[in-house]
Amino acid sequence: MFNPDLYNKALGKVPEKYLLANLVAMRMRQLIKGDPPMLDPEDMKPMDVALKEIAEGLIEPRKEEIPTGGDIFG
Repeated sequence: MFNPDLYNKALGKVPEKYLLANLVAMRMRQLIKGDPPMLDPEDMKPMDVALKEIAEGLIEPRKEEIPTGGDIFG
């Protein structure tokens, strides 16, 4: 489970919930593989660390990762 307060704050930075889910998953994989957190993890699980990093604006999607409409499948 994840911290709902962190989720809501992160959703304020990345308003598309599916994009947020992908961003969290990508960051969690990095953390689990050993990348250092960008903030004090405070004994949080990787999902909460990723959410907090996003909520604090330390991580955001690159423009080329955000679909702008039209055919997003190619």
